[in-house]
Amino acid sequence: MLVRAIGTNVYKNKSEGKTLNFGNENRVKNPYMQESVGENIQDALKVLGDKKLELIIHNASAPSIVSKDVGVGSLYSESSKNLLIPFLIKYGFSGIQLDPEGMRPLHDASPYVSNSFVYNPLIIDLEALTMPENGALLDKNVYNSIVKLNPSRGKSNGDYEHAKDSYDLALANVWKNFKAKSTNLDSISYAEQIAVERLTKQFNEYLDENAESLEPYAIYSVLSDKFNNDYYKNWPVEYANLYNPRNNELINNIKSQYQDDIERFIFVDMLAKNAREKGIAEYSSVGIVTMGDNPVAFSNQEVWAHQNAFLKDYKMGCPPDNTNPQGQAWGFAVLNPSLLFNNDGSLGVSGKFLYDKCKKLASDNQGGIRIDHIVGLIDPYVYKNSPIESTAGRLFSSEHNPDLKQFAITRGKPDSIKRFSAILEKIVIPACKDAGLTKNDIICENLGSMPDHAREVFARLGLGGMVVTQYHNGMSATNKDTIMLGSHDTLPFRTYVNNLYGPYGKDSFNHALWPAVENSLPRNATHEQKQTKFDKYRFDTNRHKPEDNKRAFEQMKFTELFTSPAKRVQIFWTDLLGMEQRYNTPGTSVGNWTLRLSSDFEKQFDPSVLIQAISDALKAQDAKTVKENQQLIDSLDAHAQAARKKAGGNLDIKG
Repeated sequence: MLVRAIGTNVYKNKSEGKTLNFGNENRVKNPYMQESVGENIQDALKVLGDKKLELIIHNASAPSIVSKDVGVGSLYSESSKNLLIPFLIKYGFSGIQLDPEGMRPLHDASPYVSNSFVYNPLIIDLEALTMPENGALLDKNVYNSIVKLNPSRGKSNGDYEHAKDSYDLALANVWKNFKAKSTNLDSISYAEQIAVERLTKQFNEYLDENAESLEPYAIYSVLSDKFNNDYYKNWPVEYANLYNPRNNELINNIKSQYQDDIERFIFVDMLAKNAREKGIAEYSSVGIVTMGDNPVAFSNQEVWAHQNAFLKDYKMGCPPDNTNPQGQAWGFAVLNPSLLFNNDGSLGVSGKFLYDKCKKLASDNQGGIRIDHIVGLIDPYVYKNSPIESTAGRLFSSEHNPDLKQFAITRGKPDSIKRFSAILEKIVIPACKDAGLTKNDIICENLGSMPDHAREVFARLGLGGMVVTQYHNGMSATNKDTIMLGSHDTLPFRTYVNNLYGPYGKDSFNHALWPAVENSLPRNATHEQKQTKFDKYRFDTNRHKPEDNKRAFEQMKFTELFTSPAKRVQIFWTDLLGMEQRYNTPGTSVGNWTLRLSSDFEKQFDPSVLIQAISDALKAQDAKTVKENQQLIDSLDAHAQAARKKAGGNLDIKG
């Protein structure tokens, strides 16, 4: 647990007795630096309307000390926390937007096809399991071999396949040792005894509470091994339909034959839950909340165990558009609309399953929840074989499609928007509320194609969406929205800027530059002031300095995040570091989801852009606010100038 020593920038880790020093550069040299930059940023965010500054980073991208790198990151490992927490505090971040943290398929690193009811084993801190205070359940030689043999150790991309295989090996070793030690306590040290007794008690309670709900997923794991294939449609028919309808005799035979494997599965799930709860508590103890992610997709395990909740023929995808004329064939299962609600208005089979999923994820993430592809819950685009075939269409608004007209809601009728709102209003929002969240804690991913009636649903329910400034003017945001330079699916911000100045041509750059100029200046700036700044940095083939112009544009776009009406500012980690490597390219399957923060990532980070943006956002406020906060502005400017100098930059584009 990290606790701040009052009046200092020193944090002590109680569990290890370590002291972390940061944020003290130039404090004596510069009179404006008597406060840490993180405190300045937090003060400024309050002045700007109690804005929240949050980092978007997925578990797999979390940094590791090279000597502890197992091939994949975990935000809950001690290695990651010791690298990341001081950084977040130092620069005023108050939250982390996580990825979906469910168990993933065997050969797919995407968190957006994970099982929402089973925790991802890869978030477990393997090193912690070698410690006596955790029962020394993992042999140190096994752990050391995993690190030593990691082909991606110290590299910018993780290795999911190595990590998955390594975790399977490690957790089998953990289970073997747990069973041996729990039945022979006298043979282990006192510290290990205490830990093993605690875990034994907890495991028995976890079995009692979760054995029934986790049973089908544990059996799915068993059958995947049995048939050497983790896709149920490739299994013999009696196993592919084990729960469709439920075959109690065969289920009981499997449970009897594979009891040890099933119990190991549930034990590992408990360890993963423990890891994330401990990690979230440590982030929370220093004022950093974590927000979860509710994927629109359902995993193969979920569909297999609840086949009666889904349509048999249709899959969810994305419709064709100008940028993608073939659409996107995601292949996600589609909930059966006929089974969302019973005739009396209560939840049907499909509705109850969706409610349980949403409540589980919201309960796990008390900092808030991101709802992935919200239009997929309002009016999903569905297809049989291809998104461009004639039978494809939006599930609830294809009244002229013979296959889908039975589900159609006629648009324009007085109750149509209320009916389009039903899944969110009667299932998703109540599930979040029952888990302790409010609508203000829900972040809706409303990017991409959104039909007009879906936008009306948003307005009716008062939900907040996302504004990505690569596509939209930041001033179009509302105070309920989340604003960002980009997401895990978009081009890296630095690449976007380079493209504007390069292959997209000067007209594209100048078109984007004008609103960036406007949004970085005070609201009462004259047209002449705006024009002067625009002329200074516009793309002019006769007199342009590409690097200066591009960096100035980046600075203005960062400022736009904080001048916009949006209360929540999120920055994807690659955008924060100015990287050009892409984390995920939608519609492709190679090389995605593995890009990671390096152990020395802070050396790559030039904080001047972020600090200057927040200072410039303060300067863009009314004259009274600026006057009252001039000392804070001066301090932020001094921090930004010092950071620029340290990074070797000399471009001064304040205000």
